[in-house]
Amino acid sequence: MLKGFADWVVEKLLGLDLHSRLGDSVDFFIYDTLKIILLLSFMIFTISYVRSYFPPEKVKGMLSKFGGVWAHVAAAILGVLSPF
Repeated sequence: MLKGFADWVVEKLLGLDLHSRLGDSVDFFIYDTLKIILLLSFMIFTISYVRSYFPPEKVKGMLSKFGGVWAHVAAAILGVLSPF
């Protein structure tokens, strides 16, 4: 679906040949830009939804049970799971 839209934009709107270097580059840029925007939007929505169930006080309470190096390991794991 996105690839077809990117091809349409390059061929019909911009009038470029998809088999030329410029046309292929523009097609790649449009397709990947749209794909990245959609993936980021989905990730941000999902992570925001999940984080609504884990307020900062709850996370601090979970991390306060650990001590020393294990607190850092637990914080790193939580950071990997929810980088936002």
